[in-house]
Amino acid sequence: MFPKKSIKEDKFDRGSDHKFSTKEICKSFLKEYNRKNKTDHHFIRNGDPVKEEPSCICTDYFNVEISQVYYHKEEAKAVWGLVQQMQKRQKDSNYSRKNKSKKDYQTEANQLFCDSLNERINSKSNKKYQFEGKMILLVEEGMGLTGKEAVTYFNQQCKDFENKIFDEIWLMLLSAGHYKIYQLK
Repeated sequence: MFPKKSIKEDKFDRGSDHKFSTKEICKSFLKEYNRKNKTDHHFIRNGDPVKEEPSCICTDYFNVEISQVYYHKEEAKAVWGLVQQMQKRQKDSNYSRKNKSKKDYQTEANQLFCDSLNERINSKSNKKYQFEGKMILLVEEGMGLTGKEAVTYFNQQCKDFENKIFDEIWLMLLSAGHYKIYQLK
């Protein structure tokens, strides 16, 4: 007799799926972080939210708290639906663009991204954590819609967060199927 659930279904129930996702995001980040900073940190285990631990506990007292730029599909769908609509209007030759240039549409899209990013960093900075060593905040944008230009725009013009506890804040973007990391200063 076969069990009612397949092995894959058991492995990826909701709790396990989130832990697996966190672990894989952390491992991808550490790979890039180690390469960029010539370090050798490795994932040890997921943090325990009941104990107020960060998302990932790593070697050498290196802790990573992970946050996504968008927490739920509705928010991401609404924001990027607007971005796609603006991009479509850019291409539409019949659309009247009174006082609007292509640069203005990109600035609006970048501003939406910046507002969401600032909100995530501020919410994580106000949380209590129990940890030893270095604490990193990793904000992950896994949709592949944000480019390096948005990061530059954020660092130059629209940082509006108060970092109370993190030693470093990093943004991880999915680009052409590969993760790239950028430090937010």
